[in-house]
Amino acid sequence: MDELEFRRRLLAQPHDKDKALLEYAQQSPERLALVNELKSFDKELQQAMQVPVPESLADKIILRQSMSDDGSDVCAPMPGSVKRPWYLALAASIAMVFTVALYQLNSPTLTIGEHALAHVYHEIDSLESQDRLDMATVNARLSELGGQLSALPGEVTYARFCRFKGQKSLHLVFESDFGPMTVFIVPTNNEYLGDNYFSDQRFAGRVSHFPQGDAILVAAAKAPIDEYQSRINQSLHWL
Repeated sequence: MDELEFRRRLLAQPHDKDKALLEYAQQSPERLALVNELKSFDKELQQAMQVPVPESLADKIILRQSMSDDGSDVCAPMPGSVKRPWYLALAASIAMVFTVALYQLNSPTLTIGEHALAHVYHEIDSLESQDRLDMATVNARLSELGGQLSALPGEVTYARFCRFKGQKSLHLVFESDFGPMTVFIVPTNNEYLGDNYFSDQRFAGRVSHFPQGDAILVAAAKAPIDEYQSRINQSLHWL
């Protein structure tokens, strides 16, 4: 047995009790240290795989990822932090993938309405925006998605691109007599229909489907969403 074969077998099975492998390990303190280190790592990995899956973990991860255009929000290591061995980083990645996959098998996918509500809560500060945006500015952004708005039922205070169920979309907020309202313009092939009406204790919403995309309104629970959605639908045109 040579050094390469020893390491290959040990990485594949840290608890291998083969006589030749154990005898080869006994010939060097460095090899014995590697055996103990990999056994400890294997135990840590097994414990990580047995951690209970937190409720809604997968949905939160998926939602956070879907709202970002790129991976720029990934945290960088803190200065002076200790670099862990590559196999410990691999273990953490494997454990996370396993956990998320396991939870996804036991959790339904978010509907359009659930995603819209979660998105509003995730960016709740958008409802407090004091910007004043004209329709030319809004339509300059909306044109990238193939749409135009002749007007909205109130002054626009927020207009940014986002990811809605993985699709590049426009997130708008406008003022109304019933407080700030959110509109998501989502270009899509309508491969999912979701729920036309949705609500929770704070917000209510409605989804309008078009051949070219969806318009999703989220407003205060007691607001007349049908009236406002109708005005939005009449204003929205696809290029």
